[in-house]
Amino acid sequence: MSSTRTSGRGRAWALAATALLAFATGCAGATGTDRVTAGTALQAEGPGTSGSLGFSDVKVGDVYRMAFPLTRNTSKQAVSVTGVKLLNVPAGAKVLGYAVYSVKDTPGYRLGYQETAHPTAGDVDLDKYPNYAGHPYTIKPGALSDKYAVVRLKVTAQVKAPISGCEADYTQAGQTYHQTLACKFGLDMA
Repeated sequence: MSSTRTSGRGRAWALAATALLAFATGCAGATGTDRVTAGTALQAEGPGTSGSLGFSDVKVGDVYRMAFPLTRNTSKQAVSVTGVKLLNVPAGAKVLGYAVYSVKDTPGYRLGYQETAHPTAGDVDLDKYPNYAGHPYTIKPGALSDKYAVVRLKVTAQVKAPISGCEADYTQAGQTYHQTLACKFGLDMA
């Protein structure tokens, strides 16, 4: 009589090996709460969301500041914005840094300006206002944030393509998200 049964010890080893394999396979596909997912909670608003903002008569050596779009939390849970960055920076443009300002501190939403130009009457120097970069900020459900990000760029060579893709990193309900918001900046070099 032939037997296909395994001893108790053999069965235990087989079950342990199967469980270990299943656990290892499951861990390879998911990383728990550290997993980063494409987000959908934020909506870009304001100038620059449907067209291109920018500057003309740009020269090598010029330094510019350009604002990311205003953001609205369209979800039913608060989000905590933890970082921002540009996704597409063409050759000839170099990111010098990012800042986050509040429309409550500054005289409104500053779209951008050329640092290297001589100030004119009414110009606003953002360096005179609190910079919230490096500190997460919360956007309540359905609310438009009072905070907006600004990138500082230097022109190092001929810029032949627009700067685009404003990415926001945020957490919501313990999950981390990246979301790309519509934005486009042009540096027209005549």
